[in-house]
Amino acid sequence: MTHPRTLYIILFIGALICLPCRSEAGALESRYAVITFDDLDVLKRFNNELYMGRLGSQMRRNSGETIEDEVISKIDFIVEKVMTALDMFLPNLKFSIVIHPDTKNVERDFREIYRVNVDYIAFYSPSRNTVFYSADNSTLRVVAHEIGHVVAEKYFPISPPQRIHEVMAQYAEQHVTD
Repeated sequence: MTHPRTLYIILFIGALICLPCRSEAGALESRYAVITFDDLDVLKRFNNELYMGRLGSQMRRNSGETIEDEVISKIDFIVEKVMTALDMFLPNLKFSIVIHPDTKNVERDFREIYRVNVDYIAFYSPSRNTVFYSADNSTLRVVAHEIGHVVAEKYFPISPPQRIHEVMAQYAEQHVTD
C-alpha cells in the first residue's frame, strides 16, 4: 500500500507538470516585427503601458482577442503610422523587438552591444535590427520614436547622420501621437 505522503508528492509533481506555466519566455510575429518577451506578465505590462488613446479607434476591429493579438495589432498600427508620418514606405520591413521587464535590462543590453553605460528606457540597435523596450516605459511616444529610428535606418541605403536620425525619430513620435 502506498504511503499517503508519497501519494501527495506524486500528485503535486503531476500537477506541476500538467499545469501551464505562465512565466515562460515567448515570441510573437507581426507583419513587421518579431516580438520577444520574458513572460506573459511582462507582455501585459507592455500592453497596458502602450495606451493608444484616440488612435485606438482607428485600429482594426477584432484585433484584441488576446493580449498577444492586441500587442501585434498595436505594433503593426504604429509602424504604419510612422511610415506615413515620415513618408517612407517599406512593404518588406522586418525587425525585432525585445521587451524587458525593466530599464536595467535595457541598459544591460546597450552596455553589452556598445560597451557604454547609459540610462536609456529604450533604444534601437541597427547592427542587430532590434528595438529594446522596458515594459514599464513603453508609452506610445517611446514606441513610435524607436520605430522611427527603424524606418529611417531601413529606408536609406546609407544611414543618415545620428542627428538627422534623431530628428526623424522625434518627428515620427510627434506626428504619431498628435
